[in-house]
Amino acid sequence: MADFDIRRLLRELAARHGIRMSIDDPALTIVTLNRLLLEEAYQVFGNQVREATDRIDKTGEKVQERAGSILAQEVRLCAGVIRQELHDDIHLANQRAQKIVMDLHRKYSKASLYRSLPVGLLCAVILFGCGFWMGWTAH
Repeated sequence: MADFDIRRLLRELAARHGIRMSIDDPALTIVTLNRLLLEEAYQVFGNQVREATDRIDKTGEKVQERAGSILAQEVRLCAGVIRQELHDDIHLANQRAQKIVMDLHRKYSKASLYRSLPVGLLCAVILFGCGFWMGWTAH
């Protein structure tokens, strides 16, 4: 396969520049050496890229774990704040409901007092009158 590539290059060189070279020409050893050096550099570069990719992946996982823990902490803090606000709202609603119940109790207590007071006075007058009548008739 290397011979095929070299032969193709020799044909291309002859076609473009009119220069004919043999397969044993020392210039071709430089081309072959250059190719071998490029292949070696490509392998080293590929290994470095793979290592860098692995490091980036590991760093990404660490970042993801850290972000997850920070997010979880923030969610816990937010949940605590929401829980406290709900507790405060419930406490405030409880106080308002107690005030409404007390107001209603006072309102209806006064109303029933105002309704029962005349009835009580009427009963007292009737009893007093009965007592007076019984005392007058018995005397």
